[in-house]
Amino acid sequence: MDDEAIATWARRLVAQTDLALATVRRYAADTRRFATWLATAGRGEPLAAATRGDARDYRAALVAARLAPATVNRALVSLALFHDEVGRRDDNPFRGVARVDTVARAPRALTRTAWHAVRRAAEGRVARDGGLALALACRIRHVGPRVGEVAALRLPDVQLGARRGTLTIRRGKGLKHRAVPLVLEAREPLQAYLDQRRRLVERWARRGGAGGGAPSWAAWPDGHLFLGQRGPLTERGLREIVAALGMAAKRADPLGPHG
Repeated sequence: MDDEAIATWARRLVAQTDLALATVRRYAADTRRFATWLATAGRGEPLAAATRGDARDYRAALVAARLAPATVNRALVSLALFHDEVGRRDDNPFRGVARVDTVARAPRALTRTAWHAVRRAAEGRVARDGGLALALACRIRHVGPRVGEVAALRLPDVQLGARRGTLTIRRGKGLKHRAVPLVLEAREPLQAYLDQRRRLVERWARRGGAGGGAPSWAAWPDGHLFLGQRGPLTERGLREIVAALGMAAKRADPLGPHG
C-alpha cells in the first residue's frame, strides 16, 4: 500500500510540476526510506498515518546515522510534501519538526549560471503560485534580507515606481530599520506578484460575503506581503519554497535564504 501511494505521488509530480525527474526520484526515495524505518522500528502504522512523534524520532535517527544536515533536511521536506499530498495538510506531522542546524559558513554568491537555473525553476511555478517563488528568489538574489525579515514584511514596506523601488526592513537585526533599493530585476517580479496577490485577496473578500471581507492579515494595504495558503507565509514556509527551488535547479548544495 505504501509503495503504491509513493509511486502514485511520484507520477503526479512528474506529470503536474516542473520538477526534474531526478528531484522526484529523490523525493520518492526519501519517502520509501521513512516507510522502511517505520516497519523496522515496529511502529506498525501505515506511512500516511505517521505521527509527530514518528517524525521527530525519524529525524533523530537520521542525525544519529551521521547524515549531512542538508540530507536530513531534504528528507523532512520530502516527507512534508508527501503528507500534504495524502490529505494531511491540516495535521502534517513533518511541518512542525525543526530542521537540523548547519555550521555557519560565509554565504557564497550564486554564479550567473546557477542564478539563471534558480530563476527558471521559479518561473516554472508562476502558473501555480502567482509568482510567489519568483518574487522570493529575486529578494534573496538582489536584496539579501534574513528569512525572519522577509516573513515580517508588510505591504507598506514596499515602494515601487517605474524607475526605482525601495524595500524597508522594519524588524532587522538589532531592531534597526533600513531601506534597501530594488533594482529592476527585483522590482518586476515583485510587482507581478503584488498584482496577483491583490486579485487573490479580492476573491477572499467576495467569498466572505457582506460584512465579511478579507482577513486582517491579508487586507490591502496593511496586510503581510507574502501569503501562504492559510495565512502569512512563515519562516518555515519560506525555507521550504527556497529549498524546493534549489532542488528543481539541480543544485549540488542546498539553496537557502539567510538565517
